[in-house]
Formats: sequence, C-alpha cells, structure tokens
Amino acid sequence: MRGERGTRGERSTRGTRRRGRPSLPWIAALAAAVAGGCAPAGDGRAPRAPAQQAAPANGAPEATPPAAALREQPPPSGPARLARMPAISWAELPTGLSVATAVHRALPLVEVRVVVHGGSAADGERTGLAALTGELLVHGGAGGLSGRELLARVASLGASLRVDTGLDATVIGLRTTPDRLAEAIELLGLVVQRPRLDAAELGKLKARAVEAALDRARLDDRWGARMVLFRDLYALPGELHPYASFAATAAELPKITAADCRAFHGKWYVPRNTVVVVAGDTTPEAVRAAVEKAFTDRRADEPPALSFTDPVPPGSLKITIVDRPKSAESELFLGVLGPERRDPAWPSFAVAGEVLGGPSGRLSQDLRARRGVARAAAATTLDVAHGPVPLVAHARAPSASTGLVAEELLAHAERLAATTPSQEEVEVAARRLAAGLGLAVETAGGLADEIVALQVLDLPDDHHDGYRRELRDITPVLAGKAAADHVRPSRAALVVTGDAQEIGPMLSRFGDVKVVDPTRAFARKRTIPRAPGGAPGQAPAPDGAAHAPAQDRP
Repeated sequence: MRGERGTRGERSTRGTRRRGRPSLPWIAALAAAVAGGCAPAGDGRAPRAPAQQAAPANGAPEATPPAAALREQPPPSGPARLARMPAISWAELPTGLSVATAVHRALPLVEVRVVVHGGSAADGERTGLAALTGELLVHGGAGGLSGRELLARVASLGASLRVDTGLDATVIGLRTTPDRLAEAIELLGLVVQRPRLDAAELGKLKARAVEAALDRARLDDRWGARMVLFRDLYALPGELHPYASFAATAAELPKITAADCRAFHGKWYVPRNTVVVVAGDTTPEAVRAAVEKAFTDRRADEPPALSFTDPVPPGSLKITIVDRPKSAESELFLGVLGPERRDPAWPSFAVAGEVLGGPSGRLSQDLRARRGVARAAAATTLDVAHGPVPLVAHARAPSASTGLVAEELLAHAERLAATTPSQEEVEVAARRLAAGLGLAVETAGGLADEIVALQVLDLPDDHHDGYRRELRDITPVLAGKAAADHVRPSRAALVVTGDAQEIGPMLSRFGDVKVVDPTRAFARKRTIPRAPGGAPGQAPAPDGAAHAPAQDRP
C-alpha cells in the first residue's frame, strides 16, 4: 500500500523557504510529458516527400531573379533574449496560506491559480481520487451555489474554471479583469474551501470519466504506454510507489465514493498546503486583501507526508507490449531513472538527455534525418518533485521497423552511457536548455503557470538564473559521467504499443516480452520468451557513421 509518512517525503517549512529563496542546484523540467515533447501522432500514412522545384520545361537557364531579390539582405539576428522572471511578492497569511503576486501590465488581465500540494501521488488505494476530487470541486457547486449557479457566476466574469491534476499538485485557475479580481478570488475561495462534494454530481463525473478511460484504453497508444512505463519504472517489492499509477483505469474509477473525496479534501485542502498565485495587472496589496477576505479557513492542520521510497530498478531489461492488434505503427518508450533534482549531478544529466533526444540530438539526427526509420524520435525528462527523475526516449515507427528502432534506441542509450559526448554536442544541448527556461513569462498566463511550476517542484524564484549558470559549467566529462551513472539499458523499461503478433518476435531478441491488454486493465495476455541467441538488454551498436561525434570514455 502507499505509505503516508516517511523521511524522504517530508516537506520543509514553506514560510522559511520563501524568505530569501536561496539559489539551489536544481533544474526545472522542460517537458511536462513525453507526449508533449515528441512529434504529434500521425495518421498512419507515410511522411510527405519534400517539394521539389520544377525545372524549366525547355531546359533553358532559369530566369534572372527580380531586382528585389538582389537587394542587400538584413544582418543575421543576434542571440535570443533570455526570458527573465519578474519580481514575485510573497505574503503568508496567519493561517499558513501563501500568496504570490507578479505584476504584469501588458494587458488589462489577471490570471489566478490556486495550488494544492496534493496530486495523483496522494491517491493512496483509490487511483484517480485526486483528479475526481478536483473535478468535483469545479463542477459540483460550492457554498450556497449549485454547480450550474457557480459556473454561471464564473461565466459572468468572462472566465471559466480550469482544474489540472498532476502527479504532485492540483491547480485550479481562471482569468479575469482587474476590476473583477476580488469577485473571482471570492469564488475560488468557495470552490477550494466550501465545496459541496455531492454524491449525485460525483456519479455523473465518474460516468464521464469511465467513458473517457475506456476510449483511451482503446485508442490512445501513448496513454497506454505511459500507464505501463510508470508502473515499471516506479516498482517496489512490498508497496505501491506514489508515482506508480499514471492514471485510473475504467475499472478503478467506480470504486471512488463521495466519502473518499471528502476525506481527501479534508486532508490535503488545508491552508498550510495551499498557495494562491496571481499574475497580471494588479498589485500585491490588492491581491492580499482579496485573498484574506475570501480564504477564511482557519484550520492549522499539516498535510500528510507521503513516503517516496527509492524504486527498485529492474534486474534486466523489462519489455512490455501494450497490444493493439492490426496496428500499422508502433510507439516505443525506453525509460531509465536519473538523479533527484536535489542531486548536484542533475544539470549534467539533463544535458546528457538533451544530447540524446533534443531537436538536434542523436535520436532525431540518426533515426529520422539520416535513416528515416522512425517518424518521431526524441527524449525528455519528466517533471516529478520527489525522488529519481525519469529520462524517457520515444520513437514512432511503422510496425515492420519496430525491431530495428528498438535496437537503435537501446544502442544509442548504451553509447550515451559508454562514451563521452563531444564539446559541440554539450554546448548545443546546454544552450538549448538555457534558452528554453521561462519562455512563457511574457504573458500573464504563462507567468502564472511558471510560478506554479516552480512551486510544485519546490524551486526558488531565481531558479532560472542559477540554473543557467550551472549549465554554462557543464563539460563533456560531467555529462558523460552522469549518463554512465544512470543510463543503464540493461536495467531499463521498454514499453511498446503495437500489434503483438507482428512485433513480438522482433522484440524477443532482447529478452522476455510481456504482452498486456489495455482494454482489460492491462491484464497479462501472454509472455513471449526470449529468442534463442538473443542477448537480454543488449543491441548491436549502430554503424560508426551515425555516431562520429563521440569520444571513447577512458
């Protein structure tokens, strides 16, 4: 079972963290999920060939370009301007609730987010509980307002309530104009502190959630792969790791009751576990006054502390096929666990991951640009606030190429761990990571979301500046060592969605293959034993032409 207390999961006191906010050697995740960092899903058709310029019909030389084309071209643009976080004003109410305000006057708009540090990792034995509770808060009514009346009041502000439940937090937000800010925060106070949590409304939400889960199980290849990947990466022998359940299945959702939602709300939606973030055309004084008036809960309870025991790595390469009979394509995910964000090696590991799977990284250059065997190829780290952080390589390929692409993913991961990347690779990767920090802060909504991300991941306000300095100091030796310490293909998890009948024999060259049925809560269908002569977790190295920029590590 999931434990609720443990030394690894205990939070530091939020009030002391936010005063001074020292720069910490942590890194913000640049991709929310693998699906967000990879190319969009295709429709099964072959990629379109690039258009070619038509030659003159008579074979004559091309016409002289017009005079405009001969004019002096503008000089090349300079380096991209780095996004800078504006000053954030913090206040802590007597109840322990924290308030963050960032002034952004580009438009007469204000973005409000309420962050509750309780996400799906806090589900316990009821997978999906945090997400359903969040939806019930938004749609089930609050105070003296029914769900329909509440949403009508929100609509009168020209806004709509949004709820997002991640692994580590639930975030409820809306956008409004400065003159309606106090009213908007008043409604959010009702939603967060006085929800009705009605059983009848929960029944409607569960019915819709079950239908959505059934659809994902039938149709969403990436959802199915992530369900298995998180379970395999965060495996524990005698308990369920808080991150092991990526989302609820259609069989798990009906077990959740209104009493479960009320208990979850009572434990996690307490002032000391809540942060109100406001960004836009307002002032810290106006925000604090509105929050103090609307958030009147005086409970001094501390939220539960989850136990984040270190996962147990697989003893050998763990291969699972999420069966999609007659699928023309396969989605491949190769996952390993890296260091924690608090680990000094984290920036080096992030650079190594970017060398492997960034837009100009090895996977894209080899599997897509040079060989053309994959229709998408990338790698990214995933956002988790506690414990080791996953690095996941992803590729999409025709079914007939699945074995070759799996071989190449394993070989590239092995090479990343065994050889030192070139100076150029490290510099390009570090520059890209640095340039990608805080790109959205130019808008009030992006700024609010960036503050939320820093809060959820327990990062300081000046994280971007400190992290950029750390990236400048990464050397090929440091990036190579981080990869050698954490990227072990022989103990990774490989999850592939596709037609098991076709791709199973291809993947069995690398080890035993478990086949699961996503439409039956990922129940095991069969096991395909390792093919005779296949080396578990190993793949022959690709030819040297694809990997010239590496240096052998001593």
